[in-house]
Amino acid sequence: MKNLAVGVFHDDLLSRELGKKGTESDILMCNKKTDDEIFTFLSPVEDKLSPKSQIMSGIDAAVVSVGSFTPEVGETILMLDAFGISKGIIVVPPYTDMTPIQKLLKGTSLASFQIQERDPAGIVNHLHTITPQRDLSSAPVVMIDHSFSVKGVGEVILGFVKKGILHKHDTLQLFPANKEIIVRSIQMQDADFDEAEAGSRVGLAIKGATAEEMKRGSILCKTDSATLRSTITLSFTKNRFYSEEIRQGLFHVTAGMQTAPANITKINNGSLTVESEKALVYMQDTRMLLMNLNAKKLHVMGHGTPLQSP
Repeated sequence: MKNLAVGVFHDDLLSRELGKKGTESDILMCNKKTDDEIFTFLSPVEDKLSPKSQIMSGIDAAVVSVGSFTPEVGETILMLDAFGISKGIIVVPPYTDMTPIQKLLKGTSLASFQIQERDPAGIVNHLHTITPQRDLSSAPVVMIDHSFSVKGVGEVILGFVKKGILHKHDTLQLFPANKEIIVRSIQMQDADFDEAEAGSRVGLAIKGATAEEMKRGSILCKTDSATLRSTITLSFTKNRFYSEEIRQGLFHVTAGMQTAPANITKINNGSLTVESEKALVYMQDTRMLLMNLNAKKLHVMGHGTPLQSP
């Protein structure tokens, strides 16, 4: 069964038309199952920047509704480009002149996006053609987006298997809490399974940690698969449209589904160092987004990946 996680931006109703409403917090998740594929559609409620960036950190494709060229739409395109999202759809009104849109997308990872009118069935048909590459050979990694307690079941998390194949009864490490946990059971689409491969959206019953310790952005993995640090040096690429100078000070960084305040403490040519109050968990290939949430216009400062720790 193929799985596809799709971010939906700037159309409050489209996610609900594409799938059945599931979990809703500051992120709305809707699900659709066909004969051979499971779709998870994720939308930021009220287009808030932090959940929007968290969604983008883990999706396979994006659907962006461009009714008009607003600053918010422009920033969404820049954010998707920063995360390297190269598969998806630009949704436009009927009789739209495509030339300005193609010019806007040129030189970004979105240049190959399909441009089409708003038609939920047509959108799903195009999404069926997208087949992401999955890493099934690495040790399992699960990114958590929600956690809670269920009477009679215990502690439960919702999330995505990002790498490998997860098995029932696997013993993994929970980061950043740094606790050993056991996967008691695996559910997908309300059915029990003994395993779930990379790309799958799962509900897991967990032994060894509380729901409070398994907040959004936490990772389940083998001990040596992740790094936990509060000081991180990034190879940094500045957003070419961010007009302010990159300077030392307090900003925000999104790493996976964690968004946290972080001080820029050191700036070098092509790299910078950030320090967060609490340690962040990340993989060596995690792409991080640096944001100035107090900026009056563009908030995205740039992006980077962690440099190898000494």
